[in-house]
Amino acid sequence: MDMTQREEGAASEWVNEPVEERDPSLLMHTERPFNAEPPNSALREMITPKGKHYRRQHTPVPVVDEDAYRVKVGYEGKELHPFSMAELRQHPERDIAVTMMCTGNRRSEYNTEEDGDTMGLPWKNGSISTARWGGTLLADVMRAAGIDQDSAEAAGYNFATFWGIEDYHISVPLRKAFDKHGDVILASKMNGEKLPRDHGFPLRVVVPGYVGARSVKWLDRVVLTKEETVGMHQRGIAYKQLPPNLKDITEIPKDQIEALPPIDRVPITSAITAPEPDSQVKRGDSLTIAGYAYSGTGHAVIRVDVSIDGGATWEQAEIMRADETQGLRSGKAWAWVQWTYTITVPKEAAGTLDICCKAVDDQYNQQPHGISAIWNIRGILNTSWGRVQAHVVDGSRL
Repeated sequence: MDMTQREEGAASEWVNEPVEERDPSLLMHTERPFNAEPPNSALREMITPKGKHYRRQHTPVPVVDEDAYRVKVGYEGKELHPFSMAELRQHPERDIAVTMMCTGNRRSEYNTEEDGDTMGLPWKNGSISTARWGGTLLADVMRAAGIDQDSAEAAGYNFATFWGIEDYHISVPLRKAFDKHGDVILASKMNGEKLPRDHGFPLRVVVPGYVGARSVKWLDRVVLTKEETVGMHQRGIAYKQLPPNLKDITEIPKDQIEALPPIDRVPITSAITAPEPDSQVKRGDSLTIAGYAYSGTGHAVIRVDVSIDGGATWEQAEIMRADETQGLRSGKAWAWVQWTYTITVPKEAAGTLDICCKAVDDQYNQQPHGISAIWNIRGILNTSWGRVQAHVVDGSRL
C-alpha cells in the first residue's frame, strides 16, 4: 500500500465509484482507491482519449450535488465567500491544453536489484496525460471574493491553499495563483464536456506547469494562508526527493523532512511509447519510434534526441505541439509534445535495438543519463532517459 493514500476499508464505502468512466484498457495498480494509467497507445495521442486519462485517487470518489455545491474562497481565519457553479460561469471561460503528471511517473524503473525498491505505486510511462480543461481563472474568482494581490501580500499572505471535499489539501505560491500568465483555473469541463467524477466533478483546480498533485479535485475551498499547509502532501514525505543514499525514511528526522520544499514543477522528461518493450522488429523494415516529452513551468520542449544504439549515436525526432500558443519561449507551454522518428531497421543490426530518448527544453535543461544518481526512496521524478529494447529478427520469424 502506498503510504500517501488511505487503506481500502469497508466495501460499503466504494459502492458509488464511477466505474463507467474508466476505460477497460487502463492498467490498474489499485482498485480501492482507484489508481490506473493508460496504455502506450493512448499516450501517443496529443489529447488523451476519453476514459483513458490517468487516475490518481487517495479515497473513494465523492458524490456531489452540483446544485447544492458551493466553493468557498477567502482569507484564513476569516469568513469565506461561497460561489455557486452558476456564479462561477458568469466569468469568462478559459480553455487550455494542460499536461498533468504524477511525480511517481516511471517509478517502476527505479525498482532494481542494485538500487532497491521504492515506496509508492509502480507506475510505468503512464501517470501522465493531457486534456483541454475549461473553466474560470482563479484570479478572477479571488478578486470577486474581495481579495487584492498587493494587499494580501503586504499583509503576509504567501500561499493559496486548496482543500478538496475528501480533505486532500496542498498549497501553491500566491504569485502563481494570481499570475495573469499562469493560467490557473477552476475547471468544470474536460475536453469540452462536463468534468467526470473521477477527475473532480463538479470543480477542480488546474495549475498548469505544476505536478498533478497541485491540481486538487472536488474542490471545497481556496484559503489564503501565510504559511504552507501542514500535511502529508505538502510538508510530509509525499513529494520530497530524498538523496539516493537514504534507503530508509526512518533514518531522517520528521522535522528535517518537513523543512525541505515540496516538488511543484516538473523537470524536463520524456518517454518512448512505440515500439512496445521487448517487441520484435524486422530487419530492413520501416520502424516509427514515438513518444512524449514535457517540461514544467511553461518551458517549451525544443528538441528530442533519439538513439537506437544505447546512446552511442543520436538523431533528432519530429515534434508536434498541442497548439500555436505553446511554442518556443512562450512561457505557456503547459502541454507535452508528441514526437516521432522513423528509421529503416538496419539489415546488419544485432539482436537488440537499445532505443533511447532524451529531451531538451528552452532553457537547455536536459535529462540525466541513468537512474542511480536520482534514485530516491519515494521513487519520484524519474526523469532519466527513456529506454525501450526491441528484438531484431528476420522476416520469417515474425
